[in-house]
Amino acid sequence: MATGIYKHLVLPLLDRLDSETWHERVRHGLHTVEQVPLGPEFLEILAWKGRRVVDPRLKVSLDGVQLENPLIVGAGWDKSGISVRALYALGFASVEVGTVTPRPQPGNPRPRQFVLSSGVVINRLGFNNPGADVVAANLESYKSDNIPVGISIGKNKDDPEDRAPLAYAEVVRKLYPYGSYFVINVSSPNTPGLRSLQRKEVLLSIAQAVLEVMDSYGARKPLLIKIAPELSYQEVDEILDVVLQLKLAGVVATNTVALGEVKARYGEGWRLQPGGLSGDDEVFRRMSTSKVAYIYSQTKGSIDIIGVGGVKDAHTALEKILAGATAVQVVTAIRSEGLAVAARTNLGLLEWLDKNGVKSISNAVGARYEDFLDTK
Repeated sequence: MATGIYKHLVLPLLDRLDSETWHERVRHGLHTVEQVPLGPEFLEILAWKGRRVVDPRLKVSLDGVQLENPLIVGAGWDKSGISVRALYALGFASVEVGTVTPRPQPGNPRPRQFVLSSGVVINRLGFNNPGADVVAANLESYKSDNIPVGISIGKNKDDPEDRAPLAYAEVVRKLYPYGSYFVINVSSPNTPGLRSLQRKEVLLSIAQAVLEVMDSYGARKPLLIKIAPELSYQEVDEILDVVLQLKLAGVVATNTVALGEVKARYGEGWRLQPGGLSGDDEVFRRMSTSKVAYIYSQTKGSIDIIGVGGVKDAHTALEKILAGATAVQVVTAIRSEGLAVAARTNLGLLEWLDKNGVKSISNAVGARYEDFLDTK
């Protein structure tokens, strides 16, 4: 009933509001609620009848980081790191904060986020964030919560390519104490020249610089690379060479899609509009899932894959998991499906385990990767 009310009454109203403004209000609202007595408990009631979905069969390990379930809030939802406790109370096992740059960055001019349908969004935000120092101060308040926090790292728009390794390393230097794992974001379509950093030689330099910072702290934390959905398999292979050579934790697949032919599915006027499309688009979801499957086919479980792109329920989460993802990320669906999306998805995963006689969700990882390979 609650889901029906949200989708038929609340969501149509939100569709008429500026998407980014709505997002900011919800994020700050969650920040306020998580700080008051019994606030997180209230969010659990709001999400799913007062109980957090906890079951040992949902536990996964992300290169040693233990997660209660495979659902992570993807980068871009909480860029400042101010609603971690609230999002955890809603049923997510982890929150990936960011993308964070060394210095504050306002991002691209508004409006820069557009709802094409109730579940599909184009954004051209441009790494808007308060900078690593502010994010570090924000995350300090969560250190005693023991909530796994991922941190997506990037460079400022005005950092030239030859300074990219220093920029990424600087973010990790400031945020190392607060991150359970880190993700090198070189795949956003909204920062000019950023995707060129996916080239093997440049990416190798960035990852090595980040690892040197981790070594200076005395221990390496899991480090992953986030890729674009448009990459060819040859380009993916080069990134996997970096991951395997440096013994990184894995890959996040994928970022938003910038292809005009995908955006034009919602009107020819969107074809040439800058920005990346995310959410409940069949073509985008298939592109991201096929990248997950390909990476799994090449590595056979030797690295971890975080699948992201069109995850909105148990069915779409299972697609990514069966294709080879250890964990999956949800971003756009928090808006389109409501704040109970994690709880409903986790319950759906448990139902699937029961129905199919599978002992744990980890046993499903990559079980059907061949079904999702793009053979074209």
